[in-house]
Amino acid sequence: MGKTNTNVKKDLDQQATAWFYKTDDKLPFDAFGDINKENRIRNEIFNQVNKEINQRKSIKLFFVKAAAVLILAASIGVAVYRPANTPEVKNNQTWTTYSSQPGETKTIILTDQSEVTLRPGTKLYIPATFTTDSKRVVKLEGGEAYFSIARNPKRPFLVQSGQITTQVLGTAFNIKNKSDASEIEVAVSHGKVQVNDQTHRLAYLTKGELIRFDTRSGAFKLDHINTSYVAAWNKSAIELDNVSFKELAYIYNSRYSTELLAPDVELAQLRYTLTIRKTDDAQRILKIIAKIHGLHTRTENGKIILYR
Repeated sequence: MGKTNTNVKKDLDQQATAWFYKTDDKLPFDAFGDINKENRIRNEIFNQVNKEINQRKSIKLFFVKAAAVLILAASIGVAVYRPANTPEVKNNQTWTTYSSQPGETKTIILTDQSEVTLRPGTKLYIPATFTTDSKRVVKLEGGEAYFSIARNPKRPFLVQSGQITTQVLGTAFNIKNKSDASEIEVAVSHGKVQVNDQTHRLAYLTKGELIRFDTRSGAFKLDHINTSYVAAWNKSAIELDNVSFKELAYIYNSRYSTELLAPDVELAQLRYTLTIRKTDDAQRILKIIAKIHGLHTRTENGKIILYR
């Protein structure tokens, strides 16, 4: 029988040990015997070392790729599960954006317990410093929202909407910032607000009062409205009992974002009784309005005109 691997290894170890001790370190010696043998051994050593290096690189590259995949997966996870209310930096201030999608009405409870209801397609910005600043400032950029503000005399609440700012201590009001940026409307259901433009105060508004501000000319108009109709867009149903055309037009505009006009003075004096539900579409209600007094309708420049 031949020698086992263990015996062979033992013999080689003994030969190597004997060679080690009989070699005089002070004298030069030829470890390889000839140049061909030296080159062959050198190449074998180089190939073996290179093989080990490549194996280690492959392992390292594998872990790098694996880490990259994990990072990518984590990034995708953040993109998919990222909250809809995301922070963004505006004018060196961090703001959180709250938005309502088309067909969606969203109610937000702020950290001071104020409540804001966003009409579909509305954006509201809340600063990171909302709980620390001396004033509670929010921005309504496009859309419409109803605010019910928690009273705090030490920290006034300000809503910046386009060119005007509405300031309150504790009250409820509606702000409409038209999508075409042509007009801003503020209507108060209870309490008191102060409305300013960029340079001075425009008006103090109390219960049942509203202001319409023309952003192009800077002109504004003050008016009165039944507080039941403030934020009519957010009510499940509105019972109109012998209301004036002005009130009807306000509610129709609030509901459907379309102006209803009666250029004829006689028609503008007519009164209306009907119910408008949240599920009713604009065309159905328009037909009912026209039928009450036997009128006709036409559309001009996006506005609806009533005529005989």
